[in-house]
Amino acid sequence: MNVLVVGARGGIGSACVKLLRDRGDAVFDIDTDTADVTRPGGAEQAVTEAQLTLGGLDGVVHAVGMSGRRLGDGKVTEVTDEAWAEVHRVNHESVFRLLRAAIPAMGQGGSVVVIGSALATTLDRDFLTAAYISAKAALVPLVRTAALEAAPRGTRINLVAAGLVDTPMAVRALGDPAIRSRMGELMPLGGRACLPEEIADAVCWLLSPASGRTTGAVLPVDGGWHLR
Repeated sequence: MNVLVVGARGGIGSACVKLLRDRGDAVFDIDTDTADVTRPGGAEQAVTEAQLTLGGLDGVVHAVGMSGRRLGDGKVTEVTDEAWAEVHRVNHESVFRLLRAAIPAMGQGGSVVVIGSALATTLDRDFLTAAYISAKAALVPLVRTAALEAAPRGTRINLVAAGLVDTPMAVRALGDPAIRSRMGELMPLGGRACLPEEIADAVCWLLSPASGRTTGAVLPVDGGWHLR
């Protein structure tokens, strides 16, 4: 497969790139410093460059994301305007921009996988970040709408709802003794954070022909987070 991975330097994105290359796929990996899909024109640039470099496009992975805590994300009554706007631009609008650019570029067939969050459907008192939660929740109807539109073309669009993942973005949470003491409650399957490689496994399955009848799905890879 020829696969474009955006957000390739992040913990999950880099794990996807490695696994795809290990299994023999051709990968065009970028991050926001080379083609910023969070800005107008960035997604079109990324898709065009991937097509030219790879000679076509069979798969796309959206792994761009951010936490807005440093900007003031938190409870609804506390979120700053800056946090709200920036978190939605990066975590929500960029997915729309990439889907809009990628679906027509893939022709007939292909697969797009978006990294979402278990927080979109299951809230927790230690993770009340309204901008982040609402941006990730908005991805579910966006992915489903895109999947319905793309289905007649044979193109599949799916979302991986990740739980707490052991990446640099989760350093605050994983370094908090109170949260660590609750891992058996938060993620009862194993009582630990997911590894980036475990998310990548799910992404690669959704990209592959093995999931050829799956589209518009929200696949939880969260150690049971969503079961609460």
